[in-house]
Amino acid sequence: MLRGIYTAASGMLAQALRTDVLANNLANVDTPGYRRQTTQVEAFPTQFLMREEQRRYTPIGTLGTGSLVTSVHNSFLPGRIHTTGNPLDVALAGHGFFVIDTPGQRSYTRDGSFTINAGGWLVTQDGFRVLGENGPIYIGEGKVFIDSEGVISVDGVVRDKLLIVEFTDRTGLANQGGNRYIATAAAGLPFRYRSTVIQGSLEMANVNTVREMVNLIEVQRAYEANQRVIQAFDETLGKLINEVRL
Repeated sequence: MLRGIYTAASGMLAQALRTDVLANNLANVDTPGYRRQTTQVEAFPTQFLMREEQRRYTPIGTLGTGSLVTSVHNSFLPGRIHTTGNPLDVALAGHGFFVIDTPGQRSYTRDGSFTINAGGWLVTQDGFRVLGENGPIYIGEGKVFIDSEGVISVDGVVRDKLLIVEFTDRTGLANQGGNRYIATAAAGLPFRYRSTVIQGSLEMANVNTVREMVNLIEVQRAYEANQRVIQAFDETLGKLINEVRL
């Protein structure tokens, strides 16, 4: 009986984590460059059940022992391109990542909502410098134009070219927060990638609100089902203790 409680409890824990992931997706539906997250749920090993009768064993089926969330993955499917008209907003049509100079390491993002800091450098909304092929990009003052290959010109003078990279295995990118990722060994070394750059636009989150809401309802129902199982076992266990005489 306690085994059934543990099995249902593991299901509740898995669904609770799935709920957190789905809620985070919905919270970032309007966040530029956000990548939808998905969970991978696996079952614990099942047990084979036998019935013993007069030293004869008859198989009667299998018994599940619970489930758990083994990993959370990012979906790198493209998002909707939204026109903003801001010359410092850029979107990538296709694969690739912008490179950001964060403390201690480089990070990577699809969020192209850039701005210029007080020193004249091109930075993210968090204040981290955006890297070009020659290092941090100095803009200064003037009219900014970014062509489809990522070449940045200010008042007609070329300053640099956006550094755009790709990875052999994007699933090896780990979330750093703020729509940024860091490359693990599984992702491989970044290599330069030719992607079409769209000035005055942003790639929005690749989250389908309706689908996420349907998934959230499904997860909540699964959570409630496991909860009812635990309540049933608890009531049965209570009767066993209080009413059944040995």
